[in-house]
Amino acid sequence: MDKTTQTLAQIRCIPMAKAYTKDAGPELAKALRSSGVGAVNVSMQHPEGLQLLRYLAMQGDILAGAGNVQTYEQAVQALDNGAAFIFSPCFDEQMIGLCQSRSIPIFPVTTQASLAKQFNLEVLGCFPVEELGGLAFVDRMAQEGNFSFFVAGHIEEATTESYLSNPHVLGMTGSWMLRDGQDWEKVTQALKRARAYTQS
Repeated sequence: MDKTTQTLAQIRCIPMAKAYTKDAGPELAKALRSSGVGAVNVSMQHPEGLQLLRYLAMQGDILAGAGNVQTYEQAVQALDNGAAFIFSPCFDEQMIGLCQSRSIPIFPVTTQASLAKQFNLEVLGCFPVEELGGLAFVDRMAQEGNFSFFVAGHIEEATTESYLSNPHVLGMTGSWMLRDGQDWEKVTQALKRARAYTQS
């Protein structure tokens, strides 16, 4: 397992920034630092997602990646703007090859263990987790290919622990930690609660 994936697996709860503009970058960075989370998954489906990703990636002490990457072109843009990892709801072979050629971890979604094995993937995304079959799906795929997972998709704070208790789940990414928007005190407190799941 590469160093970036190891770090994400230690953090466990990776906040998904899908509603912030680039102007929120300084306050979001401050909240990530003060909470100790130190990583963020920036949605590429937001109009200013790329600019926000670039700002956070340039900080140096924040592990910033791109989320909801749906096309090869989006992956290229994300990597060129400093993405340290890629979450994709797709299984785009060209996108996977691009990330592997740059030694950047990508966590794509597939229901076919044999397909993931063809690309030597050990860690996959699972989104939307419940629609794919929940933890039963995770267990089945893990049995078929010895995979580990980052899960996502409508995961609430109350259900986070049930996912993280599964031995095949390395972590989750979701937006509940950032639900309070520009109320940075509440955001920081939510991130601190997420930080409590960190593995030593």
